[in-house]
Amino acid sequence: MAVYEEIIAYIPPKVAAYLPLSNAGYVYADSLASAIDVAQPSLWLAVAAIIFNPLYWNITARNEYRNHTLRKALGGSLPATYFFFVTIFSLGILRDHLYQDALRHQPHLAVLAQPAFKALAVALFVSGQVFVVTSIYALGIVGTYLGDYCGILMKERVTCFPFNVLEDPMYVGSALAFLGTAIWYESPAGILLSALVWVVYSIALRYEGKDKADKPEKKDVAAAAVPQTPRKSSRIADKTDSDVSSSAAATATKLKAAAASATAEANGTATPRRRTRKSVAPSELEGTPQRVTRSRSRAHGSAGEDTD
Repeated sequence: MAVYEEIIAYIPPKVAAYLPLSNAGYVYADSLASAIDVAQPSLWLAVAAIIFNPLYWNITARNEYRNHTLRKALGGSLPATYFFFVTIFSLGILRDHLYQDALRHQPHLAVLAQPAFKALAVALFVSGQVFVVTSIYALGIVGTYLGDYCGILMKERVTCFPFNVLEDPMYVGSALAFLGTAIWYESPAGILLSALVWVVYSIALRYEGKDKADKPEKKDVAAAAVPQTPRKSSRIADKTDSDVSSSAAATATKLKAAAASATAEANGTATPRRRTRKSVAPSELEGTPQRVTRSRSRAHGSAGEDTD
């Protein structure tokens, strides 16, 4: 205890007045079995607040994602997001107050007063707050307080610290801060409540974003608002592509033929065109040698024999 008191002595009095540094008035339990007083109403108020907060933001966020209730009532996505910010932040402060009040009214455990546990409590609380604060800084107000459920999507996934270290740094950081506070208060009941915080967060994580997985067409609200060009069916698209290919091939063939013809005419080897046969009178055919087919030739010979 001497080391603990020496550490406290270095903290300025004005700062120490706002911190739970003194354990004066603590009632220590005789055994671990008597370290939790379930008859205290403050304990159950803290339990109710810990369970209620994740239920509130999950139920209201899922309803907003499906029905746009707040957007219709408040006139847009941004007012709905700031409504979530005010209510969730306020409920968080109320929960923390009820949690600390419950720890004050619970028995304490003397072994947790050792300097090593005090150092552990400080490390857990500080690291937890670092995760929470840096998460809010990286996501912003809109990204932190359910802006995606209100139709405001971030341009890209956040990959900077602390999201490159933990998948859910806000939940982990909050649970660590609760545990550090419980150890600092030397409260076994606080450790039990911290475990409840983590269980509730774990359940909330399983349902968070479930609607987006079930309804991927509503995932990108901004993209859905942009008119899309209607797509052609595969059959029509195939037919159109075939017609274009055939037309292109025919055009290429005609161009090759025209080029070949022009080259032949320039060289004087062009094939003479077939002239249309000119009709003449029978009198003009007398005495004119004619090229006839075999059938006409045979008919002419038969006519000569009859004449003889």
